[in-house]
Formats: sequence, structure tokens, C-alpha cells
Amino acid sequence: MTQDPFAADCGKCFALCCTALSFDRGTQFGHDKLAGQPCHFLASDFRCGIHAKRDDLGYEGCETFDCMGAGQRASSVFAGENWQRDPSVARRLFARFSLLMRLQEMRQALATAATLTLDAPLHDEREMLLATIADYAESRVEVIDAGASAALAEARLFLKRLAPGLSG
Repeated sequence: MTQDPFAADCGKCFALCCTALSFDRGTQFGHDKLAGQPCHFLASDFRCGIHAKRDDLGYEGCETFDCMGAGQRASSVFAGENWQRDPSVARRLFARFSLLMRLQEMRQALATAATLTLDAPLHDEREMLLATIADYAESRVEVIDAGASAALAEARLFLKRLAPGLSG
């Protein structure tokens, strides 16, 4: 059985959603947090200190957020580096996480497009783009920015070409 490519595995992640991302106090989060700063409820083992009572304390956004597996992918590339003590490593890790989130979102959109009735050339193009995006998302090489960004741009254009057929 193959693993769901969009499943988050928080046990294999450095809690990047709780560290790399920013959030504003509101209905989804109980306090403001700057990007790159750990949530003040994050424990040293990368576990949530208020996990059982997040909803009661106003952190529903933590429950609904889904990195689609970007967190464990980024964490695995930086597993041997001390990103908590070295800001340059942290910046690279957070950039990788951000890129992987975009790749996973596009990967999911291209996978979902398989449910559309596409002619053979469009189906083949979708499959090729999906394979390319998946290769970048599964890569354990740290620097993939230029090629991945180009693949994302190409995939966005492809999806825009499909959009007119979806609205009517």
C-alpha cells in the first residue's frame, strides 16, 4: 500500500507550522506570532503544550491547518542541522517549507484535475506536470527553487487553460 502523498506526519516534523508561519490573534489563534518565532506553547520536543485544550483556548486554526506533508519533507532534508541555533539554517529550512507547501498544493490540484474529462493531450500534459511537481516535492536536495518555481508557473498556466471549461 502506498502512503498518501498529502498526509502530514507531525511526528517527523520540527513543528514548522508552529515556527515558520506567522499568525494574527483572532477567531482562529489566541495570540499574534511572527514568522520564524516558535509559538509560545511549543515544547522543546516540537509538541504542542496545549494540544488537548487548543479549541477551548481559541486555537482552532491549529486544528484546521494542513501542510499536506510539506513539514516532514522539509524537516527530513535538514535533520542533521541545528536550525534552532543557526539563523541561516532556519531561513533555508523555512524557505524550503514554504516552497514545499506550494508544491504540495499544486500537486493536489493536478491530482484533483484527474477527475475532469480531459482529451488525451491534456491528460498527458497533466500527468507530466504532476510527475514533475511530485519529483520536486519528494526531492531530498535542499536547493530546488529555480526548477520548482518554473514547474509551478507552468502548472498554474495549465490549470488556467482548464478553467474556462469548469465555469459552465
